[in-house]
Amino acid sequence: MLRNLKIGGFTIATAGHDAGRCYVIINIDKEYVYLVDGNIRTLDRPKKKKLKHVNLLKHFDSNLAEKITNNVVTNEEIKRAIKLWKDRNSSKEVE
Repeated sequence: MLRNLKIGGFTIATAGHDAGRCYVIINIDKEYVYLVDGNIRTLDRPKKKKLKHVNLLKHFDSNLAEKITNNVVTNEEIKRAIKLWKDRNSSKEVE
């Protein structure tokens, strides 16, 4: 599980009032990850969650990760990346 843990990786919250929401990892700290969705949880107010309360997804956006590490990412780019991921996954279910 920890091998897939990268900045720019996508997760789904599995516990709490935000269970089921998709987030992007912007920081990793021992047993915690800091998550943003660009909407409610913006870059200036990331959600701190324990690793056991998130489901790591296989999807990883290298361009987004580079922007996050260089501190040049915007909330709109995060929202767009999550929307594109959701659109790709919903189209797979239809096929």
